[in-house]
Amino acid sequence: MADICNICLKSLKNVKVKVLCSDCNKSFHGKRVNLSTDEVNYLSDQGDVWQCTPCSQLRCKSMVLESKSTVTYDDIFKLVNELKEDIKHVETSLGTSLNSCHEELAETKKIIADLQLRVNKAEQYSRRNTIEIHGVPVQKGENVVTIVKDIGRSLGFPVNDSMIDACHRLRSKVGSGRHPGIIVRMVRRLDAEELLQKRRVKRNFNMHDIGLTAKPVEPVYLNECISPARRTLFSAARKVKNEKNYSYLWVRGGKIFLLKEQGLSVIMVTKMEDLEKLYVFSNS
Repeated sequence: MADICNICLKSLKNVKVKVLCSDCNKSFHGKRVNLSTDEVNYLSDQGDVWQCTPCSQLRCKSMVLESKSTVTYDDIFKLVNELKEDIKHVETSLGTSLNSCHEELAETKKIIADLQLRVNKAEQYSRRNTIEIHGVPVQKGENVVTIVKDIGRSLGFPVNDSMIDACHRLRSKVGSGRHPGIIVRMVRRLDAEELLQKRRVKRNFNMHDIGLTAKPVEPVYLNECISPARRTLFSAARKVKNEKNYSYLWVRGGKIFLLKEQGLSVIMVTKMEDLEKLYVFSNS
């Protein structure tokens, strides 16, 4: 027996009330062909065969033609027209079933997108105390905690051991030519935010400020740690910024913001659809 109903196209697995047409060998939900549980059970117990409506009508028409001694052109023409109507009815039912499937699929996609957005928010929230430090070269026998303390001291925000929950150097990316970053997770979110704010104020902060004077002057950056999903979104937002001539793009509190120019409204980007709307708006 087939696994789907020939009318609604839904699965027949684990369905008790179902019936098989003895002519076309297609399966149906009992309720779709107006058969109750008792009627289906009776057919099964008695070993009786059952025909679906199109097959039953076709059988009746064939019997009528066979009973006649002669078959006229009008008989054939009438039969063809009746078959066309039957096919049209099947097409209508199939179209309705397909529309229902499309609606259910669209709703499922919407639910998945909503769940993905919630997961992304939760993952970003888990990084609220974490800072990324970039621009500090790797030194032999270095102590990354000491580096973080030096950065805090240079920015006017002393950092001690009790303020740091975890700290480590990231892996080097082959061929990037950049110093691998440092990840530091603070115990308190307020301390992480204060350290970031101190860096925003001191715009020309560089490696000489933390005692690495033997190296050429390079800026040292402190950024919010964003999740992989937010990082992908940020890259897409940077592309929009460049292509649509936005003046500002930044991350604050794990959220991504765009600004066309001073005096206009700030745009918060939470999903790819927000960026797609900017393309539509600018082209309209």
